[in-house]
Amino acid sequence: MKSNYLRRVLTLTLLLSCLACQMAIAKPSASKDKKKPAESWRGVHLFVASDEAVDDLSESLTNLTAVGINTIILEVGYNFEFKSHPELRSGRNPVTRAHARKLAAVARKNGVRLIPELDCLGHQSWKKSDHPLLRVYPQFMEPIGTNTDTNGAHLHSWCPQQKKVYPIIFSLMDELMEAFDADAFHVGMDEVFCIASDKCPRCKGADPAKLYAKAVNDLHKHIVGKRKKEMLMWGDRLLDSKALGYSKWEASRNGTHGAIDLIPKDIVVCDWHYEKSTNYPSVPLLLEKGFRVWPSGWQPLEATKAFSAFSLAEKNPRLVGYLVTAWSRANVRTAATWPPLVEVMKDWKK
Repeated sequence: MKSNYLRRVLTLTLLLSCLACQMAIAKPSASKDKKKPAESWRGVHLFVASDEAVDDLSESLTNLTAVGINTIILEVGYNFEFKSHPELRSGRNPVTRAHARKLAAVARKNGVRLIPELDCLGHQSWKKSDHPLLRVYPQFMEPIGTNTDTNGAHLHSWCPQQKKVYPIIFSLMDELMEAFDADAFHVGMDEVFCIASDKCPRCKGADPAKLYAKAVNDLHKHIVGKRKKEMLMWGDRLLDSKALGYSKWEASRNGTHGAIDLIPKDIVVCDWHYEKSTNYPSVPLLLEKGFRVWPSGWQPLEATKAFSAFSLAEKNPRLVGYLVTAWSRANVRTAATWPPLVEVMKDWKK
C-alpha cells in the first residue's frame, strides 16, 4: 500500500514537473510579451483606368514601396471589363481580369495591399456627361430638385431608395474585389449634393441623413456582412460644415451629417482635407465616434504636411495611418517622386 502510494506521488510529481517545463518554454519573455504596434497604413490613391495603367503601376510598385507606400486605393470606377454588366464598361481599353490579377500578384510580392474603389451614390457624372450607370439606367438618377445645391448639381447621384440599383452595384464590386484579390473595398460616397430631392417621388420630404445612412448601410451589408471584406469611404458627408468650420465640399451643408450616428463603426473613414490649418476637428470627432480614421491629404505640400503632423499628434490606435490623394497631379508613373507623397511618408515610416 505504501509503495503504491509513493509510486503515485512520484508519478504526479513528474507530471507536474513536465507541465511546468512546457509552460516555461511556451511563455514568451517579458520583452516579447508586449504587443507590437500595428503598422501604419501608408497609402496613395491613384486612378487606374486601363491595362496600360495597370502595367505601369506594376512596374512602379518597387519605387512606391521605397518611399514607404504599403496600401494603394485603386479608383477603377466603371473602367473594367465587367462580365455581369458589360453594358457598364467604360473606356476604349478597360482593365481586364488578366492584368488585374497580374498586378495583384506583384503587389503581394512587394507587400502592398490593393483596395479597389467604385464611387457610390454620388459622383455618377461629371460636368459634361453622366457616367455609365446613369447613361444606361437614367431611371436610377435622383432628380435635380429645387433644394439641390446648384454648385454641385453637375455631380449626379443615384436615388438611395431605388432598389434595382443595388444588385447591379454589388455585382460590379464583387468582380473588382475578385480580380484584384482584395480584402477591402472603397465605396466613395463623397460630395453627395443631390439627395432627398423634392422632385423625387421616393425621397421627397425624407431626412437626408437617414437616406445617406441607408445607402451606406446597404453597401456595408454586402461588403462586410456578406463578403466579409473591410469597407472604406470618404468622410465629408458625415461632417457638419457649420459646426466644424469646413467648406461645403469637405463637409455637409445639406443635412447628411446626422448619418455619422446611423452607420456601423467598423467602417474606415477617409477624412480628406486639402487646406493648411492648425486644427482639423473632424479627426478627433470621428475617433470619438468610434470609427477608424485614415486622414487623407492632397496638396500643396505645406497643407498636407500640416494635416499629417496634426494626425500624428493624435496618437490614437484607431487612426490607421495617412493617405495621399494624388488626383490629377500625379499618376502611377510619377507618384513615387511627387513631393507631397515623398515628404509626408517620411514621418509615417518611423
